[in-house]
Amino acid sequence: MGNYYIKTIWAPGGQDGLDDINRTEFAEGQERVAQRFIKCDGFFLYETGHKNKGKIGAKAIFAQGIIQTSPKVINTRNEHKYKTEGGEEKNFPYHVKINLSKIINSLNGVSLDTIRVILESPKDNMQRPGGLIKIKKDQFDKLCLELEKCYRKSQK
Repeated sequence: MGNYYIKTIWAPGGQDGLDDINRTEFAEGQERVAQRFIKCDGFFLYETGHKNKGKIGAKAIFAQGIIQTSPKVINTRNEHKYKTEGGEEKNFPYHVKINLSKIINSLNGVSLDTIRVILESPKDNMQRPGGLIKIKKDQFDKLCLELEKCYRKSQK
């Protein structure tokens, strides 16, 4: 069977050229979610629709990857703090090292509407504790095909 996920990231990270991304972050209190994530067989990164630095998130899948060899959750304590739209600071101390096999600008990614059709969940808001949404193998395969289509279009 296998474990497959969609990992949400706060926007607009997929618009800023993430070719060198080698980790994904989890908020304070989400160490268990990070521990679950390191056991996955494959995942997608999904950019939320939040605003940051004058940009609005695309609400799209923009990358596909796997966990790096010898997976573990790294606790960096208070090194990674971000301000939310409301101005409060949020700490993301947990990191998991990843390898991305495919990445495109999130503005050209798999849209939320397409994701909802594939997940057969028209009202799913793509929010879960730790930003981790478990999906089935057949859904993962369908999303792989959709991301490949988006990738090919972006290369033209």
